[in-house]
Amino acid sequence: MSRLFAGGFALAVSAALAAAADDKTEPKEKPAVTTWEREVSGIDLKFEVGKDTVKIFVFAGENGAIVTSKTAEKDGVVKATVTAVEEKGNFPSKPKVGLEWSFKWAVKGDTAVLSDLKGTGLDEAKPILEGEYKQKKPKK
Repeated sequence: MSRLFAGGFALAVSAALAAAADDKTEPKEKPAVTTWEREVSGIDLKFEVGKDTVKIFVFAGENGAIVTSKTAEKDGVVKATVTAVEEKGNFPSKPKVGLEWSFKWAVKGDTAVLSDLKGTGLDEAKPILEGEYKQKKPKK
């Protein structure tokens, strides 16, 4: 379960950075937050990506965590630091505030790919977090 959470967390951060990069080239009517989603092994991942933050929702049924990180992107690499963690139900494998991690995030259309995940204690989460995410389109 901790591996799934760690993977979801890293992915959310990368999505946030990619969305922030997109904000620089998109029209001003683009929403302030871009949402990316993925399901892996019964774990639902949702990333709400802002200009310099990412909020990651990682849930397995009623149990989960909401992790907020401050992000910065340079040369295609997103660096993030966990600033807040909120547990819902019983979710024992949540990251600690202050955790620093990084990843590569590439967006093409409504698909984003997270790769090269790095951070202390994230080795087991790597296979869960790395991969393709789909953008959730805002309702009109």
